[in-house]
Amino acid sequence: MIELDIAVVGGGFSGCVVVAQLARHAPAGLSLGLFEPGELGRGAAYGTAHGEHLLNTRAEAMSLFPDDSDHFVRWLGGRAKPREFVARRLYGEYVAQNATRALERARFTHVADRAARIYRSQDGRFVVESGSGTRFRASAIVLATGNLPPNDGFLPREIRLHPGYVADPWRFDYRRVGGHVLVVGSGLTALDALSALESCGHRGSVHVVSRRGRFPEAHADVAPYDVIPALDTRDARALLRSFRRHVADAARRGFDWRSVVDAVRPEAEAIWRRLPPSEQRRFERHLRGHWERRRHRAPQQVDAVRQRYSANRRLFVYSGTVAGMQSGVVTLALRDGSTAQLNADWIVNCTGLARGSAFARDPLLGEMLAAGSISVASSNMGLRVTNELAAIGESGATTQGLWIVGPLVRGSRFEATAVPELRVMAEQAAGEVLNALAGGRQSLVGSGG
Repeated sequence: MIELDIAVVGGGFSGCVVVAQLARHAPAGLSLGLFEPGELGRGAAYGTAHGEHLLNTRAEAMSLFPDDSDHFVRWLGGRAKPREFVARRLYGEYVAQNATRALERARFTHVADRAARIYRSQDGRFVVESGSGTRFRASAIVLATGNLPPNDGFLPREIRLHPGYVADPWRFDYRRVGGHVLVVGSGLTALDALSALESCGHRGSVHVVSRRGRFPEAHADVAPYDVIPALDTRDARALLRSFRRHVADAARRGFDWRSVVDAVRPEAEAIWRRLPPSEQRRFERHLRGHWERRRHRAPQQVDAVRQRYSANRRLFVYSGTVAGMQSGVVTLALRDGSTAQLNADWIVNCTGLARGSAFARDPLLGEMLAAGSISVASSNMGLRVTNELAAIGESGATTQGLWIVGPLVRGSRFEATAVPELRVMAEQAAGEVLNALAGGRQSLVGSGG
């Protein structure tokens, strides 16, 4: 049994930043293992093989460290301007270099293997069992396994068994895709798929279907809003109305709506927490999609790809759902009550982050769910955590010694997918772990899983 103070499970963005923060602030002698079988810093977001996949946020806002906003721009060293959208693979290199540097600290190590199991030992600490069977005992665990592949249980079985079905659009090489392509979903991932197809010389048609048939808005250079909007959080309807009033007032004073969205963003988590739980669920059902189209915008270079496909009459967009597939022909059920049929050589699932039963199907998370050490949030969008990012078990009690960061906590946190929020989350988790370790063994060992 190898002894550790801290085990960080997952070496994508969130796990790497947690390690970087711990390397900055942990007392001498603390031991840490980062469990990641693949390249550090890549994960789903930055592991793409396509150089044309760009960040959706400008370089000036992509520092790993909340207290050093220019860190990434300095690292770029003139390779890009602060207001540019740089390649995601380049950003992955930045994350990896910082994680590697952090792991040079004495008693910090990269365990180049997956965490196959996490469970309590007899002394109340956690055991992390690697894929090769090596066991590590740790006082604290930070779970940062990142994005699971999109859900596909809603898709007809014929589509999931189709030889051209792409279940994981983030890790796919589009160079072999040709003919007619059906993209399910119309968010940023769908735009990434279009960019990759174009760069790989795709000459066929692309059909995109989603519930609303709308793509994300595009970024633009706008003046920052000069006030912090005060929004009404009595309920979701009041929130929407007050936001619209601010947008209208901003327009009268010459501000773009993007300025208002960007001004709200730093306050979004606090606004979300002020909504009653029933209104949070109402927001998720009716307003989340509208917000994310405007909040998670696409670089103009990426949106230009969509426009070129459309101008060449090779892009067809449908508002509806996939109803079935037979002999290579897909049937769409459209929102207006009609149907459409199309041939599809390839079907790419771009419906976004996993939710609900996907967590139980994951081998590591599924076993932890069964053991009751973690639990799924009522929204089904992620796992339950406290305000301090401590895991909440099936009983509703905090699972002592276990913290969760990254997209896994979507639902418990309003924003859990973008760097400006994830880096704050990672900093907070690192601080909570160090505080607990400093408080002694009793603060880390207990019931609740």
